Order: sequence, then C-alpha cells, then structure tokens
Amino acid sequence: MKNSRLLATLLLAAPLTLAAQTKPAPPKTTASPTPVKPGTEQVTEVTEDLDPNTGKVIRRTTRTTTVPAGTAPAGTATRPASASSAETGTTGAASDTLVSDFFRERTAVAKLTGPQLVDAYSRFIEKVREDRRSWKPSDWERAASVLASLNGRYEQLRPTFSLDDKLNIRSAQAEFQALRTARQISGQVSEKL
Repeated sequence: MKNSRLLATLLLAAPLTLAAQTKPAPPKTTASPTPVKPGTEQVTEVTEDLDPNTGKVIRRTTRTTTVPAGTAPAGTATRPASASSAETGTTGAASDTLVSDFFRERTAVAKLTGPQLVDAYSRFIEKVREDRRSWKPSDWERAASVLASLNGRYEQLRPTFSLDDKLNIRSAQAEFQALRTARQISGQVSEKL
C-alpha cells in the first residue's frame, strides 16, 4: 500500500517536475530592417499554393529580397516593402489607348474576359520576346505599364481561372521580369566597361 501511494505521488508529480525543468522560450526579437543600398529596393513576394480540388489557399509563403531599383513587378503579388510606388518609380497601369497601341489592335482591358486575358498575356510575352532587343528604357516602361494593366484585370478575374491558366499567366509575368532585369543588368555592365 505504501508503495502504491509513492507510485501515485510520482505519477502526479512527474509532469510538474518536467515542466519545471524546461527552459523558457527566448523572447522574440524583431529584426531591424536591413539598410537598402542606393539603386536598390526591398521587395516582398507572397506566393500562394492552392489546393487543385477546391482552389483554396493551403500555404502562403512570404519572402523579402533586395533587387535593383525598378525591377519590382507592378500590380502583382510583389510590392515594395518600404516605399510607395510613387517613391520607387514603379510603373502604373496603362490606359486603353497605350494598351491598344502596344498590341496594335483596339483593346479595352476592363472588358477582357478570362480566355481573352489569357490570350492577351500570351500575345504580350510574344511581342516582348520579338521586340526586346531593340527596346530603349522607355519601351520597357511602356511594356511594364501594359503588363500592370493586364495584372489589374487578372486580380479582378483571378477566382475564375483554372490552375493551368493561372500558371500560364504567372509564367508570362515572371518571364517579362526576367527579361527586363537581364536587360537592366546588361546595360549596367556595358556602362562600366
């Protein structure tokens, strides 16, 4: 009987002794923002993984990076972390006239349906691939504003797109940013030589 009381006391006391032996969690510290070098900006990118069956977000990943100024995509999930678009010089959305001029056909972005928007992204990236070698910085800005207009319409229609369409649109957005950044880096290297 004496042993059973001792056993019961030990079983009750064991969780309390374990809790007393654990180390308290260190206090959370928030890191101060890293200094941004001139000619660069911090960009926060949010990536969402969707459940293919329901289309709901199952994982959201946020990443902050430092990139050359002006390479942040306009109107997509990536936004400047510490400055407004007016301060960073990020291009705004283009008017329908500018979009029509870019595509060389009358285009009203606000009236594009889902399939028409997917086609517009496809035509956009094809034109960028074909014409980019002769573009000046102003041409890149114009193309970026056209992309911003398409991205604005995409945000309005995003729930209606299939996963394949979303992937095609995101790949066109990423390819444009890669081509634009490559051109900017190439120009910076040429200036230094």
